[in-house]
This record gives sequence, C-alpha cells and structure tokens, in this order.
Amino acid sequence: MGKRAGGSLGDAGDANATGRREQPEPPGQPDHVVVFVHGMGRALKGGTLQEWAQPLMLSLHDLSLDLVPDTTHPHLVITQANAVGDPPEVLVKVLRGAEGGTPEYLTVLMTEASWGRDFEPASAASTYSWALRTALRVYLRSLQLIKWNLYPGRQRNIRWFGAWLRQLVLTSLAAFAGFFLLLAVLVVLLLIIGLAWIPGPGRWIGKLVSLFADFLGDPQVWKRKPLQAAAMRQRVVDTLQRWDRCPETEVTVVAHSQGAAITGQVLFQNQARATNFVSVGSGLDLLGYAQWGGGTGEDPVSDWLANPQRPRWINVWGKFDFVPAGPISTHANGPLPVFGKIYARDSEGDGGPGPEEHPVYNRSALIYDHIVYSQNRVEVLDPLARLILDPPPPGSAGLALRILDGDRRLRPHRVMVKSLGVTRLLAVLTSGLSAPAALAWLGSQEWARNIAACGAPGEGPNPWWSAWLCSGPTYHWAHWQDWGVLGVATAVFAGVLVGLLNGPVWGVLHNRLQRMRRPSFTQSSDPTRNPPANPWWYVAWYLLIVTVVAVAVPFLLAWPDLPWVVVVVLVAALWALCFTRTSITGLPARTVLQEAQPVAPAPTVAPGPAAGVVRNLPPAVERGEQPRAHPTASDSLPANTVTGAADQRSRSGS
Repeated sequence: MGKRAGGSLGDAGDANATGRREQPEPPGQPDHVVVFVHGMGRALKGGTLQEWAQPLMLSLHDLSLDLVPDTTHPHLVITQANAVGDPPEVLVKVLRGAEGGTPEYLTVLMTEASWGRDFEPASAASTYSWALRTALRVYLRSLQLIKWNLYPGRQRNIRWFGAWLRQLVLTSLAAFAGFFLLLAVLVVLLLIIGLAWIPGPGRWIGKLVSLFADFLGDPQVWKRKPLQAAAMRQRVVDTLQRWDRCPETEVTVVAHSQGAAITGQVLFQNQARATNFVSVGSGLDLLGYAQWGGGTGEDPVSDWLANPQRPRWINVWGKFDFVPAGPISTHANGPLPVFGKIYARDSEGDGGPGPEEHPVYNRSALIYDHIVYSQNRVEVLDPLARLILDPPPPGSAGLALRILDGDRRLRPHRVMVKSLGVTRLLAVLTSGLSAPAALAWLGSQEWARNIAACGAPGEGPNPWWSAWLCSGPTYHWAHWQDWGVLGVATAVFAGVLVGLLNGPVWGVLHNRLQRMRRPSFTQSSDPTRNPPANPWWYVAWYLLIVTVVAVAVPFLLAWPDLPWVVVVVLVAALWALCFTRTSITGLPARTVLQEAQPVAPAPTVAPGPAAGVVRNLPPAVERGEQPRAHPTASDSLPANTVTGAADQRSRSGS
C-alpha cells in the first residue's frame, strides 16, 4: 500500500528560529517539477523517487522519439541525480523540438516528499482498533466496486440478462467469501496481538505484530494524532514551497494512497500550489483530512472547487483497488452518480462535481491493484509523460491525462490484465476437478509412499502425518471425509499454477507488450523508431501457455475421471470473458457546483460547454502574469479524440 522512505529529510534541530526548516535552493529554474508522494508503509529514503522516476523517464524518452523522430540530438539527458540525497532528486532534459536544427529541451526536476521518521509509530493495539472500525466500511466499498465492474449495461436483452446474472452471482460469492475472510483475518490478528504478551514465544510473535503496526499504523496516526499528522503535511508543504519563488515552473504532484490524502489537504486548503494533482489509488475518500488541519474532511471535492488556486485534479484508480474504491464525489452526491456516468455514458447528467476520473486496469486483484500503479505504463506512466511533455491547452474541458490515439497496446493490455483474474479462477477450478485423480496417482507411486513412510496393507495404522496419503487408493468430493485433504491439495495445486502463470510468465510477456518501442542492446529504446512486435502476439502466447499448463496438464493427469466436455466448455467461457467490455474511458472533470450544495458560492455558469473552467490554467496565469512560452509539439502527436464532446459518447463496459 505504497512505500515510505525510511529516512527523514531533516531533524528537529535543523529548524531555524522561526520553526521553519531550511529549504535547499532549487537547482536553477526547471520548466516542470514532478513531486512523488508515497503511501503508507516502510521504504528506503529515495525509494519513491526511484520507483516512479525510472519508468517515467523511459516514457518521456520514448514519447520524445515520437515528437522529434529525425534528429541527432539526444532525446533525454540526465544532468543531475541524487537518488538518496536531502532531498532525493533527479534533473533531466527532454527534447521537445528541433526547428532549424536547434534543439528545444524541457527541463524536468523529479523529487519526492517523504515524512520519514517524523512521528512515533502507532501501537499494535491502537492500529487494530482503527482497523476494526474501518473494516466494515472497506468491505462495503469493495463490494460496491466489484458490482460496478460487473455492470451489465442499460440495454435489456438476452445478453444483458446473462451479464446481470454474472454480476449477481460473482458479487454474491465475493460478499460471502470476503466477509468470512475479513472476519478470519481480524480474529487471527487479535490472537497474534494477544500471544505477543506471552513470555518466550511472544518475543518472536512480537516481530509479526511490529510488521502489522508498521504496515497499517500510518493511517491510524493520520486520523488520531493531530500533531504527527501536521508533521506529515509539513513535509509536503516544505517540498512544494521550494517552487513558490518560481511562478513560471509548472508543478505536478503524483501522490499515492495515504499520500494523496495528505497532499489533498495541503493543496485544497491553499497551503501550497501545484499545476497538476495526480492522485493514484487515492486514500482521500477513505481517510479524509487529519484533525485540526482545517476542514471536516467529509467533502474534499467542495474544498477543491472553492479554492481559486485549485490545481487540475486527476484521480486515477485501479478497477479493483479497494482503497479508493472507485471515483470520488462531493459528500452530498456520493460516488454512485459518477459510477453511473462512467459505466453508462449515455445516461443523463454529468455525475456531479468532481475531478477527472480514470479507471485503469492494473492486476484485477483487490489488494495487488493498489501497489502497481508505477508499473502500469500504458494507462498511467505514458499518459503522465504526455501531460508533462505535451500538456493540454489552458481551459481545455477534455481529458488531461490522455492516451495516444491509435495506441495499439491499450486493448491487448486490458485483455491481459483481465486474463489474470480468469487464470486464477481457472486454476482453482481445474485444480479442484483434478485433485482426486492427482492424489490417487500420487498414492500409487512407490517413491511417494516411501517418503511418507506408508506401511504395507494390513501392517497396522500409518503415521498420523501421512495417513492422508496412505489410507486409501481413491479420493472423491462426494465423500465428506475427503474434503480436508482435497481442499489442501486444490489450494496447493492452484497456488503453484497461479504463482507460475501470473508471476514470471505474465510479467515477462506483459512487460514486452507495454513498451512503446523495441528495446535496444545499447540504449533503453531503439532510436530507429522500430516498433515492437504486434502486442496481440504476447496475449496469444500467454493464453496458449495457460491453456497448456492449467488445463491440458491437469486434464491428462486426471484422465479419464475428469469430464472433458465440461472442461472444454469451461475454458471457452472463461477465456471469452477476457475479450469482453474493455472500452471504458476516463471522465473529464466537472467543476460546476449545483446550487443545492452547501459550499462557497461560485459564479454562475451559462448553459453549454464548461466555458468557466479555470482548473487547467497554469500558476502564472492564475496570478495574472504572462507564462513563459514553451515550445509545443502537439501537432507532432496524433490528435486526441477522447476529449470534449467526443468523450461524451456512449461507452460502457468493465
């Protein structure tokens, strides 16, 4: 759930007489500053910068190759780098144009804001108390997220009925399994915390308790320790205030999880300024504001709208990320209207006021979806690079986080991500079907019986720890006494299959699919602009490997007991799910408040397009100054058609 730098940016003794920390001078005046803010959990100092900056620089490099294809000038140059400094930062120059042979570079400074060791860690008891009170809310939000991801659409027909039935069944199964899983986790954590007090084994169990408190302690501190929460906010303020003396410099803040909650309170209450606020896996809606920091924390969207210096806010969330659990809206409206607008574009209204929303395909998993945003090149990193290198014009009412039109990687990427969930389900089903035959085969092998110390028939009872293998020649799901061993065998087989197929196999193929250009032996990307292989080849290879390993091998192992007709139908139905409903797009920001909402009065906006949008103005324009002109290469990129009125066309799907 995010990474936190382990070292602090300074000690209390570094503060000057006024209580303000000494701020390092900015290295020159970069054109653009990118500040990364981590989420909860431990990490090394500079870890957040390195996690995000390295892949982002690769995206900037590849995008620059498209902007300026025929030139001898380097497309990206790292001029300064201090990965673990105070603060950690890297300065790069990115080629934006070469009119008349003269290179035009955009200087980009990347750094991080980390609260490090600014506060005492929370105790295990207080962390458990907070987790217990938050668990039910997280559970309900996750169910709502799953339900909308299985949205059947608006057209009532046979296909709609099938999709509705799938939504009902899968959501009900998730609700049932999730409730007991959550209950089991809470009970086990309570037992572990209790056992930690026992002398002797408590010393070893205490290490697990410390890991639990370190992992979930940050949100508890944010909500219940106002002084420590203020110190967390101050680190973000100090980092951003370095650029207050540089009004021409545009600032983009990329904040993850709890870092988004901290950054949101800072920016929306005008404690610092930024051009773009990109929240990824945002914890703002779940955690809200810290106490005594200003505002109630119930309606950050209204605070954002009421701030005349508000940044452009782009909210990116994984489709199965339980922390943001979907889009964010005003407290009065709730997220349901925004959900409805995202999944049913032809519905009335615009979903109500809120930031630009981007559901993305990460890993099709409730927990894993939350920690891999920095690895999503197609839908997060490449659009972020375009936002920096080729920003939308001021006042644009369309999407700011734009994917290149005609990007042939998008749908294959989404199909491969959806295949992760299908592979998990397929592995469990085929493992369960083949477990009886697999155990019977294993029990018939002499080497296995020797390892398990099985005795010959009639020689008395077998050892208790191997009786499950030695006691009988057959196993069957119809015999309830076999459920235990069959369940364990199914879990082991499925775990091995999922670990192999969704781990190294999927990772290697998906990494190749995500690249904009073919890798080079001497450079990060092929400078000759040779594109990589057709991304559908990687999808085909993955599906083929999964079919062989997760279906063919269990089928041959369990033959003839396994009903092959059922397996064939099951595989065809499951793989078909990978290719359906992957056309969903982002939702532009809505900045017009309705009169019924109790917020600060806003100027009346005439009917029609959102002409009163001021969220996209750069900081210099907000201050009434003339911004420094940067060379633009918008004409060199494919036109973005997923903006404005074109984005309002009907697009639904999961």
